Amino acid sequence: MDADDAAFDGILEKVGNDGRFQRRFNLIFNMGAIIFASMSYMSIILALNKPPHNCHVPGMDRFNISDAELWKNLTLPREEDNKGVLSYSKCQMYNVTEAHLQTHYSQWNFQESDIINCAYGYEYDRTYYDRTPITEHDWICDKGFRETNIFVYNRFGELVGTFIFGQLGDTLGRRPVFFFSVLIITAGRLISMFTASIYVVFCMAAVLGSLTSNSIFQAPLIIAMEISKSERRGYISMMQCIGWTTGLCILPMVFWATRDWFWALMFTTIPISLFIFIPQYLIESPRWLATRGHYKRSMGELRKIATVNGIRELPFDERSLEKLLSHRKVESVYGMASLFSGWRMAKNTLLCVMCWMVVSLTYFTVMLLSSRMDGNPFLNFLWQSAIELPAYKIGQYLSDRLGRRVSNSLAFLVATVICIPIYMIARQSEYEAITVTLTVAIKFCISINFFAVNLQSIEIYPTCLRNTGLAFAAIMSNLVGILGPYVVYLGTEYDVRYPFLVIGGTSAVAAVCASLLPETLHQSLPETIEQAQQFGKNHSFWSLPKKPKTSAPSDADCEMSERKRLNGICDENSERR
Repeated sequence: MDADDAAFDGILEKVGNDGRFQRRFNLIFNMGAIIFASMSYMSIILALNKPPHNCHVPGMDRFNISDAELWKNLTLPREEDNKGVLSYSKCQMYNVTEAHLQTHYSQWNFQESDIINCAYGYEYDRTYYDRTPITEHDWICDKGFRETNIFVYNRFGELVGTFIFGQLGDTLGRRPVFFFSVLIITAGRLISMFTASIYVVFCMAAVLGSLTSNSIFQAPLIIAMEISKSERRGYISMMQCIGWTTGLCILPMVFWATRDWFWALMFTTIPISLFIFIPQYLIESPRWLATRGHYKRSMGELRKIATVNGIRELPFDERSLEKLLSHRKVESVYGMASLFSGWRMAKNTLLCVMCWMVVSLTYFTVMLLSSRMDGNPFLNFLWQSAIELPAYKIGQYLSDRLGRRVSNSLAFLVATVICIPIYMIARQSEYEAITVTLTVAIKFCISINFFAVNLQSIEIYPTCLRNTGLAFAAIMSNLVGILGPYVVYLGTEYDVRYPFLVIGGTSAVAAVCASLLPETLHQSLPETIEQAQQFGKNHSFWSLPKKPKTSAPSDADCEMSERKRLNGICDENSERR
């Protein structure tokens, strides 16, 4: 594994594996593009916010009543909310007839038999929103499942799109998949803006807008990983995480400023489409091209990297590149079935998938809850988003010091423990601030998990299956993530504690799974399926990863032999010139 990896790493050293090209690429595509992609992807959550509401009961002006609270007390029955507190009904009213309006309200004496469903429309709290699809088309009460179902369709779209575009990334290439992703997510969100009045079309647009929500992030990340030195993997992943979080922090500010879902979607969707017009800055992965036997194209991309990095002439050409790498057999890849070719790779795949499923379910559930808690929904969303920045930084530090495995497992375990006090106090209004703070702490832990498991997944799979492996994990996580909106629905409509019971239980299972994954810190990326099948075989469970000593004979000899081989071919090529 070290020999194969050192071969292409030696080539990258010649063209520059940590130069101006890599810095520019990461700045544009793993930060800039990700900022706008995250805004477009997550905008549907804030667009479908369900503000507090009650039945509209006409007649208030008949009695010159200016106190809205008094009128609610007269015309609305009481019921327990999701915190067990007796409050005004959201979907029912007393049957106030014309006969009642002819008498003074002090004579009214409504009974339970007088309760009916809202007959005159609804009144919405417009403190934070002037307009949303829910307030425009009354997607509440008997239509309350529409909002939840749209989130489910959104996750279903992610599942289908990840299956398609994840495999295309390893067959068609990372570069075209990125451009397809930008076009599709833009089209989906723009169609949604004009079709809210047609529910079926709106749902179809939601599915379209989410088809490439994973591939738009994975494609540039994998390209960057495959053209950079191994020590920069954590840093590259960190840059994309910063871009993601920056976009999430800007998103609620756009909604807060516009107060209108239509214009907010417009301002958060259009910018991502601009990246289609700069194709000259996005290359295909030369490492991937080489594994597919496309040496001419690989050489062309290497020249682009070298030129930007200030290297005008390379000591090798296409022929020498092919000679150096010709010992590699172009492997037959059978899509996602290849992820289970061998017990060890199948086990690693299943463990990774389990971690991804819990991360996805928890992350999406907490984000949905943030805009449905008491208080300012934009600030709640902002706090949940902003906490990711220190979480990713700490995640990077822990992953580079303690290793990916320990960091991942420990964060899941802490999230499990945090759910215990939340379950005990969530229904008590006086502890609302503590509940919100502890929920943010869960988001902090799950963000560390997101960083660690994403990095670990990229490092476990071989080059020919890296995109497919991430795609499979994303498919399965989206399959479970479909349950997230229903978990939130249980919390908002029945008992606020239910989501935290689910989060705590699944996080405990994930902590065990994460501890059984092999450590990838200081390990070379597997290049072939055979190498991936052996990955982690000799790793000790009760140990922390140690940085390999460069003076170790086995590592030095392996690396030196590959460098000599590369230099020999380069010298031969120079003599031929």
